Amino acid sequence: MEEIIRVGHNRLPVLIGPNGTVKKQIEKKTKTKIDIDSHLGEVTISSDQSFFEVHTAKNIISAIGRGFSPENAFNLLKDDFVLEVIPLEDYVKNSRHRHTQIKGRVIGREGRIKKLIESKFSSIISVYGKTVSIIASEDNIKDARDAVEKILAGAKHSTVIKAIKRSSLLEGYKEVKEEEKIDDIDFS
Repeated sequence: MEEIIRVGHNRLPVLIGPNGTVKKQIEKKTKTKIDIDSHLGEVTISSDQSFFEVHTAKNIISAIGRGFSPENAFNLLKDDFVLEVIPLEDYVKNSRHRHTQIKGRVIGREGRIKKLIESKFSSIISVYGKTVSIIASEDNIKDARDAVEKILAGAKHSTVIKAIKRSSLLEGYKEVKEEEKIDDIDFS
């Protein structure tokens, strides 16, 4: 099994790491072999084991290529964590100024909006190049993506914050309701 993906030239040093440590860690943790062509920016991932190892390594390498640190990208080794990439072209046409503006909206003043989404949904967000990428558990990825997409679509920060708070309150309410159902059961 073999996969080839492209990584930007400016992210290749991060992928390789000091003395090749990051590349070696990915190979060891995913039981794959990684070959990097630094001239073309192509990364070849191969494994004799199975497609799953190659797929996991590909996601980690893609995350690093999308601006995540290797430490954050290694969260993708966990069974229930996924990478979601949102292309900004879906929301903004070819305007460099508008790309910068919309990326700034996702981050928020002093990073507050990004930090809020990350903390409420136990996620990690990278705003890099022409994408916004999210690493989160399968349970939280949809909510984190929805919040980011609302901002990209032009929703006010206050509207998104209210929606996040509302969803957090509803989660607590759902948990209480489930506990009440269990408490109502007569075990005699």
